[in-house]
Amino acid sequence: MRKILIAASLIGATAAATSANAESYGKIFGGATYGSDHDVVVTTGAVAAPGEFDTDTGYAVGGAYGYNINQFFAVEGEIAYRSNEIDSSTVAAAGLVDDDINSLSFMGNAVFNAPTYAGFTPYVGAGAGVARIGALNDHDTVFAYQAFGGVKKGITQNIDAGLEYRYFDADTASLVNGGTLLDTEYDSHSLNVVFSRKF
Repeated sequence: MRKILIAASLIGATAAATSANAESYGKIFGGATYGSDHDVVVTTGAVAAPGEFDTDTGYAVGGAYGYNINQFFAVEGEIAYRSNEIDSSTVAAAGLVDDDINSLSFMGNAVFNAPTYAGFTPYVGAGAGVARIGALNDHDTVFAYQAFGGVKKGITQNIDAGLEYRYFDADTASLVNGGTLLDTEYDSHSLNVVFSRKF
């Protein structure tokens, strides 16, 4: 809970910093997300069975509104959704295989833009917030963080397009399905196409 309160404060501070002015921008992104092996503990009654499950390649979509503090630094508030289908598991949990695991995240990010070279601008960023992890018709809200980096190029005076890698991680989520408790980690790697517009 303490982590979630801290994350909420970060998101609030980011929202305050991104008030509308000439240096603000909006962006959307989407692409493929690759879930790694997820460690999981399935508890039925007094019996806890540790194991893991694998996921197929899924998708990620999101958007953000930000503010360029100066030429190099920016802050932004972001919302994103990720989903992957579960294709195999080493533990038995009713409905787990062929279900999907998803996350709806609300993040505050800090971004560093490197100097532009030959029309291309590399950038890196990191953020923290909360994620609503869902599977087996249940969900849990936990602390989350991410790191990302990419390169963008101006295609008009106010619009940029780019390619970005993003790593996302969340605390263990506890999900209930009937009499079964599922404690699962959640993380993902994604490759996204990004479009942004300056206002």
